[in-house]
Amino acid sequence: MKEKIQHLLSLCKELNKYAHKLTAEDLQSGNPEEQLDLQAVQQITEEVKARLERGCQPIENKVILHTGPHHDDIMLGLMPLINRQLRPVSNEVYFNVMTSGYHSVSNSFMHDALADTLRFLDDGRIEMVRYPDFFTGGYLLKYDKDVHHYLDNVAKKDTQGMRRGLCHRILRDMVGIWKTRNVEETRAVLLREMENLSAKTPVETPEMDRLKGLEREFEEELVWAYMGVPGRNVRHLHLGLYGRQEEQFTPDLQSDVLPILEQLRLINPDIISVVMDTGGLRPDTHYKVLLSVAAALKLRHEEADLSHVRIFAYRNVWSTFHPADANMYVPVSLNAFAVIEKAFATSYLSQYKAEFPNPNFDGPFSELAETIWVKQLRDIQFLLGKDFFYQNKSALIRATHGMLFLNEYSVEEFLQIIHNQYLITTPSRQ
Repeated sequence: MKEKIQHLLSLCKELNKYAHKLTAEDLQSGNPEEQLDLQAVQQITEEVKARLERGCQPIENKVILHTGPHHDDIMLGLMPLINRQLRPVSNEVYFNVMTSGYHSVSNSFMHDALADTLRFLDDGRIEMVRYPDFFTGGYLLKYDKDVHHYLDNVAKKDTQGMRRGLCHRILRDMVGIWKTRNVEETRAVLLREMENLSAKTPVETPEMDRLKGLEREFEEELVWAYMGVPGRNVRHLHLGLYGRQEEQFTPDLQSDVLPILEQLRLINPDIISVVMDTGGLRPDTHYKVLLSVAAALKLRHEEADLSHVRIFAYRNVWSTFHPADANMYVPVSLNAFAVIEKAFATSYLSQYKAEFPNPNFDGPFSELAETIWVKQLRDIQFLLGKDFFYQNKSALIRATHGMLFLNEYSVEEFLQIIHNQYLITTPSRQ
């Protein structure tokens, strides 16, 4: 079926005709070994409809774990589907981000954030530092309040209030990292780090890398809080693979696999999403995380019955599935477009102008994702016709203006694919 879908879609594009309008004569063009007849076209369109139907099925009474190599990968690959998963109160939805992502936060962004933090501190607008226990442990409290404060100001369209919310979180994180004991010590660290960040050749330090990573974590908490997800459901695993250089990657049991395995044990999900990029594609962290998740799943499969668990393999702005290679098509509405545009612009502050942009697109990653979804819908329209969508009895289908491509697998199917394609070796438990 894969080859037939590929051939039919290529033919439709070449002739600029929808599949249901192809004639027997149209189908005789090209390589005789690849030629289709009208019955084959009907079979293909029924298969495409089945894949779309799979992507329209409601998901309820499930525990769902979404995994992403970096902060924003899950959003860019799956947000329209996740929006629907979060609506039923019977679902429990968790997010595991595997790496810190500090490499993608620019020094100029952090300098400006620290400068604003200093300004708010000097103006007396970071009131929490006045609490007597703030520097001894109080800074660890009310992390969710920072998120709520920030999003309240998104609703008010108060950019200064949003900025103040960001600076609240930055100051908390600085106290935890540099162990400052009062406002004066905190001011001194702010001034020192701002000077370093603005230097011609800034000195990279573990402390600033940590602060950059925590900024990315705050951004991830913000984007899912749009839909009411509490901070405790957004977990940051800090796998050791991030930044580790090696000729041929093999997941390390302690630093790469066990943190994921512990989450699988703790959450016990029914559905697990994972980025399924191929090795050698930028960024290679996606590839490393894929192998690490597979290794953890293999170990979990040995200790528990995972026959009911489904794997949702996705891609985002770095690579895409051909429609013939995906077995689930998820419709995307204009409402979903609006949500991702707003959420990305106001949550992923350090990424709106990305430090490592996609070489094929000059703009926010959210817009690139939307461009991909529109193109993917166009492919399906060639196979089913535009009228299939705007005349459909389903409101979900009628509202479709983009399309996600996924692959749904059982755990055994997923592990077999990983083994065949990547020759994965599972780290020993010893």
